[in-house]
Amino acid sequence: MKKLLVLAAILVVFASQAISDVPLKTGSEFIFARVQFNMDGRWVFETPEAPWHHDYPYSEDLFLSMVSELTGIRTSRQSYQIVNLDSPEIFNYPWIYVSEPGYFSMTAKEIENFREYLKRGGFVMCDDFRGRDLEVLRFEMRKVLPGQEMFRLDRSHPIFNSFYNISSLEMDPPYYDQRFLGGRPEFWGLNDETGRLVMIANQNNDLGEFMEWMDRGEKPLKWSSMAVRLTINYLVYAMTH
Repeated sequence: MKKLLVLAAILVVFASQAISDVPLKTGSEFIFARVQFNMDGRWVFETPEAPWHHDYPYSEDLFLSMVSELTGIRTSRQSYQIVNLDSPEIFNYPWIYVSEPGYFSMTAKEIENFREYLKRGGFVMCDDFRGRDLEVLRFEMRKVLPGQEMFRLDRSHPIFNSFYNISSLEMDPPYYDQRFLGGRPEFWGLNDETGRLVMIANQNNDLGEFMEWMDRGEKPLKWSSMAVRLTINYLVYAMTH
C-alpha cells in the first residue's frame, strides 16, 4: 500500500509539471502558430537545432507581448503553438510562421494541406533564411500554388502600411558572416490566383532573431523595433485581407 501511495504521489507531481508547461491561451484572440515541416537531411550537419525551431519560443514571447501592448489585439505572451504542416490543426490558425524555409522538403500530404490552407484564406510569414534558400522556397511554393510566382515587394505594397507606416525597407541584416553571402534584406511575396497576398518572405533577414535578442540588448534597438513593426504589419494585414 505504501508503495502505491508513493507511486501515486510521483504521478501527481509529474502530471502537475506537464500541465504547467502548457502555454495558457484562454481568451486569446491571436495564437502564434509556428510550423514544423519535413526537411532535407543537410540540417543535421549544419546546425544542432532543427531549423524550423530556431528562436522558439523567445521570439514568440516578445512578439506576443508587443502585440498585446501595441495593437489592442487580446493575446498573451504564452499564446503560441507548434503545428505540423500536414495536420488539420493548421486550419485553426489564420496566420502561421515558418522559420528557415530553405530546408523545405515537403511531402505530398504537406503540399496538399498547405495549398488548402492558403486557399481557405490562410497567411504565412517565412523568416530566417538567406542566399540560395530563396530558390528552395520558390521551388517548393510552385508545387503548392502552381502557376503563381514569388515577386519582390517594395514599400508601396499595402502590407507595409497596414498598422505602422514603414517609411523604408532598408535595414541591416542580423548577421555579417558568410551565410548571407553579402546580401541585403529583401521582402518577397506570393499571391494566390485571385491576387490576394498569401505569403511574405524575409530574404537575408531574421526578424525572429531580432525579436528574441531584443530584451537582452544584443541586437541594435533600431532594427529590433523595426522587426516588431514589420511583423505586426504582417499580422494586421493578414487579419484584414
